[in-house]
Amino acid sequence: MKKILTSIIVCFVAIAVSAQQKAVIEVSYSEISFYENGVERGNKYHLLANAGQSKFFNPRSEEIDSLTSTPEGLANFKKTQEAAFQAMIAQGAIDVTKLPRKKETLYVVKSAADSTITVYDVIGTDEPVYYTEPFSEMVWEIGDSTKTILDYECIQAETDYHGRHWTAWFTPEIPIQDGPWKFHGLPGLILEARTGEGRYGYVADGIERSDKIINGIYGADTYEKRDRKAILRAMRAMRDNPMGHLNAKGIKVEILPETLSKESKGGDFIETDYR
Repeated sequence: MKKILTSIIVCFVAIAVSAQQKAVIEVSYSEISFYENGVERGNKYHLLANAGQSKFFNPRSEEIDSLTSTPEGLANFKKTQEAAFQAMIAQGAIDVTKLPRKKETLYVVKSAADSTITVYDVIGTDEPVYYTEPFSEMVWEIGDSTKTILDYECIQAETDYHGRHWTAWFTPEIPIQDGPWKFHGLPGLILEARTGEGRYGYVADGIERSDKIINGIYGADTYEKRDRKAILRAMRAMRDNPMGHLNAKGIKVEILPETLSKESKGGDFIETDYR
């Protein structure tokens, strides 16, 4: 089955040059990321890619963005949230984490045509922002170690990128120079990438051929372009002191002593060079 899938993908990679909007492959990844208390986040992402472009995203988040991209859809989604909240009240157990909502806000779009990565995200809950960076910021050193992932023979490669040292495993059997998150530029699909300490990373847990359209980001025109490090600093401030962030924006919120936390439980970001 693996060899059949590889042959089909190799064939469609060539065809994709003339049909840049269609993917040839869809890969699902499990994110490796821990809170400061040691609990794993357990987020899931998908990569839709062809030889010239890709989109890395959380499927549920994209579904919600699609639903709320029109006034009618947004109104219906809010009604769904309110109904779920009222049901929790009736049951006497309120858990806001179980409300219909976006768990992740990150999108990463890569374009080989202009060698550019565009990252879309949200500061807090209401500040959609994006930034771009060139492919050239990620430089790899390919090693000679190998291991098997999802029945594909993979080769080791390493890079120092935005504050962390990364080890990746890519398979030349799938000739797409892409991977999870911002990873790209190796002669084959990246199926795994981990930091040196192992607290952050992505591991592929499924691969299939796909002819899905690589759609743009819903509401892309509402995102404000900012500097990457400035965005990360703002996100850090929001994570460590959310009430202070809101007050700084002129939003007054009553802060109860029992709601205050002495330290952030969110841990650091996957990029650390903003500090």
